Amino acid sequence: MSYKPLNKEQVRKAIHFQTPARPPLCAMLWHNQETLDYFGDDFRRLISGYPDDVIAVHVGVHYWESNKPDDPNYRWAYRGWQKPSNAAIDNCPIIKDWDTELDKFIADMPDAYRGDAFDEVAQTAGENPDRYILVNWGHYFHQRLCYIRGTENLLYDFYDSKKHLHRIMDEMLEFYRVWAKRTAASGGHGVWAGDDLGMQTSLFMAPDKFREIYKPYYKALADMLHENGLDFWLHTCGNVYQILEDLIECGVDVLHPVQAGCMDAAKTVETAGGRIAFWAGMDVQQLIPFETVSNIKIEIEKHAKIFYNPKGGIVYGAGNAILAGAPIENVEAYAKALTEFCSSKLKKD
Repeated sequence: MSYKPLNKEQVRKAIHFQTPARPPLCAMLWHNQETLDYFGDDFRRLISGYPDDVIAVHVGVHYWESNKPDDPNYRWAYRGWQKPSNAAIDNCPIIKDWDTELDKFIADMPDAYRGDAFDEVAQTAGENPDRYILVNWGHYFHQRLCYIRGTENLLYDFYDSKKHLHRIMDEMLEFYRVWAKRTAASGGHGVWAGDDLGMQTSLFMAPDKFREIYKPYYKALADMLHENGLDFWLHTCGNVYQILEDLIECGVDVLHPVQAGCMDAAKTVETAGGRIAFWAGMDVQQLIPFETVSNIKIEIEKHAKIFYNPKGGIVYGAGNAILAGAPIENVEAYAKALTEFCSSKLKKD
């Protein structure tokens, strides 16, 4: 497949409903190490043959492991904390007891001003001056708190420990204030992070709890990103239909993935289309691993058409990482169908 990636102006036009030349592609072949280990060079060939229009760069900080040899505390865990062996990431809380550990955590938060943290962003932007650079911060608030407190503890915190949640999110917001400035200064155009607010059928929390606990922080984050000329991209798996209006009011620019099988795409577009851009994620759970090549082409085109708007407000990609074990011919059929759909919308000069 041969096509010319869009420049940053065209991607921005798509996000802000300003009639782009065609819909952009972002994280079309989203993958993790497991994906690469399974597929090997076959997957790398697809990445080379089906490039994204958006270039993503990751700057996130790990929860318990530092990747900085000179600073073992460049992590979210406070000094001296050790991860229990074989514990799931959302079931090994860094802060078990608010009263004795919150101050330690805040005192040992990673340095937002660390000099080399944005070197890769600056290098990527310098090598690709015409391209849109999307900087991945890892997580924003909810999912980060799930990993810091443990999911079960956090669900109780919504009722019992709101003052502690506000204190830790205040500190995170100041951390993000620095990162927003550094993202823009390094050449980034947008910020992407994951906050999985939804489960398969509903939110993790009651909608009123989202509005009480998280909404003010999303609004403050959106304001600081926009003040720095950055677009606010939000990845949230699951069904978040109940807070679509809240996300729009907060100032989220791009919502991903409108998860297939969890949210009704047509209903979502009818409800919120034209007021928030959708980064529509294709189905990696059922369609790509298990359908035939011919059905994949049909279903990708059908799903993509639901979101398409010639004025913009749509970016296409994968709903999540391509699953190891999917037939490689299915993965290629998906990539081919999606790029052909986007290329078919190219406006002629």
